[in-house]
This record gives sequence, structure tokens and C-alpha cells, in this order.
Amino acid sequence: MTGTPIDAPLLIAGDIEIDNTSNKKTARTATLLIMRQLEHCFEPSNEERSAICVAFARKGKPVYGKAFDLFQITAQYPRTTDGIEQAILHGELRLLEVKSTGREKIDENFSGYFFSLSTAELLVAQALGEMYQFAFYNTTTKTLKLHTLSEIYKKAKGVYPTWSIRF
Repeated sequence: MTGTPIDAPLLIAGDIEIDNTSNKKTARTATLLIMRQLEHCFEPSNEERSAICVAFARKGKPVYGKAFDLFQITAQYPRTTDGIEQAILHGELRLLEVKSTGREKIDENFSGYFFSLSTAELLVAQALGEMYQFAFYNTTTKTLKLHTLSEIYKKAKGVYPTWSIRF
């Protein structure tokens, strides 16, 4: 990537209440904390999510709207359809999928952490490479680690394919 690095850390503000009472609340807490910690990191509005999907589709890269939670874009690009397309063109946009835990026993490298990966996340990660990363966040230890799919595969001690079906 060129220009301003989009992963420059910021201080985490102390006004976010940590809630680990359910997986959904832990994920929400992690999302809020990540946006505080990473510069130019946003939760996409419906319009931004659509613009991101369309812009990547125009580049021949499929992006499923539910396959990412956050995005980072360098400050020089506005969060408009044109700005998003320009950021993608210059490699200055990154999609992040949040994986969170509140377990104290998970170390800073997330050793022993077991998580699921949807087919949509897998396909988007394969299509986008470095422009798609998994943001692992421990809400108890305030640890954040960003990994590409290839980095995850290198660290993995096991992969257990499953299908989840909802009626």
C-alpha cells in the first residue's frame, strides 16, 4: 500500500463499556474498540457497504455484503462511491471481519482460540488477499491482531469444515 498507512494505532478511549455477557455483545464491544484503535476505521452504513460491494465487483472481485464488519480507508479518500473506488484502485482500502473473544486465558497470539469462518468470508478473503483481514480482538485483554487468510492458514493447528443451516 502507498500513502498514509491505514493501520496506524490510536489510543483506545475509556468510555466503552466492556460487555462479555453473550457472543453478540462481545462482538459488538470488540467492533467499537477496534474502531477506536485503528485509524480511519469505520462501520459501514448501508450506502457505504453497497458502494464497497459495487466498487469491488467493477474490479472483478466478488464481495458479499455480510462478509465484513468494518473498513479502513486512508484519509485522503472521502467515504463516497467515487472515493471508495479510488481507494480500492490505489490499494488504500481494507475490509475487516471481526472475530472476538472475552476469554482471559486466550493469550496475545490467540493460541487455542477456536472460531468459525463463513463461506462468504472465505471467498472474499481469497478474492481480495491483503485487502481483506480478520481482526481478532480480546475484549478482556484489549489485544488486537490482524491476519490475512494465508496468515491464518499458517497459524492453524486444525481446520474443521462445517455447514450451518438455518430454517
